[in-house]
Amino acid sequence: MCTSDDCNKEIDRRTFLVGTALAAVALAAAGRVAGQPAPAAPETRVLDDPKVQRETVTFQYSGKDTFDGFLARPVAEGSYPGVLVVAGNRITEEYIPNTCAALALAGYVGLAPNIFHTLPESAKTPAEMREATKDRTDFDVLLDVQAGADYLRQQPFVRAGGFGILGFCYGGRIALLFGNRSRDIDAVVAFHPGPVAAAEVARLNCPVQFHHGTADRSVEASETQKLAAALKARDTPVELHLYEGADHGFLAYTRPARYLPEAAKLSWTRTVEFLDRHLKTV
Repeated sequence: MCTSDDCNKEIDRRTFLVGTALAAVALAAAGRVAGQPAPAAPETRVLDDPKVQRETVTFQYSGKDTFDGFLARPVAEGSYPGVLVVAGNRITEEYIPNTCAALALAGYVGLAPNIFHTLPESAKTPAEMREATKDRTDFDVLLDVQAGADYLRQQPFVRAGGFGILGFCYGGRIALLFGNRSRDIDAVVAFHPGPVAAAEVARLNCPVQFHHGTADRSVEASETQKLAAALKARDTPVELHLYEGADHGFLAYTRPARYLPEAAKLSWTRTVEFLDRHLKTV
């Protein structure tokens, strides 16, 4: 478990500010011409599935304040393995709640802590986001993720034992850092993670699965290939999946210019199979 003291010792608060990763965030709202039929729902959208129970939850933050998160779990009674979902931007972008819902359909409790809870609504552009988060570091975000893990551990519908963690972009970087520092994590899935130096994950020994597009214009696939090779050299179990022609955010159906349905479906199938092997058999 990553305690505050551990994090203070191990995380350099001066490096890798959250705002740096936000430079990669580029959201495009696709408008519809009047009179045209509504587009078909994306194949990977499962947010409204009746087998999923969804809710907004609230955590303790620094022992006094609160921040929010999105939780999805199976409607069927029982206890299920927990998986933390770490976004690369605001969790209100629908593909993040949808990821939690997809986890619930696969037999997990998916929880996305709102690691951008300090970001004011007035910050819209990447430059504004960078400015608003310039004093917020990986240390602060890891404490938020830990609050999410602590919340999961207390829920009667979450199975006792280890958790998985899944992250996108900057959230992929945080997923790797958290897996390196937390004994609670039994599996890490990172989609096109922000750059991570091998030294930053020197203690990461749980299984890791990477997904990266070969045409990623925000984080080059070679960054992930280099990290995967370094982890393998230390005998960390690693799976690396590359998707030919896929850009950054290819799983995000909220970004039509980058969403690739076939790569999205394949990567999700691989993700669930990976989590099943490492979370449902322990």
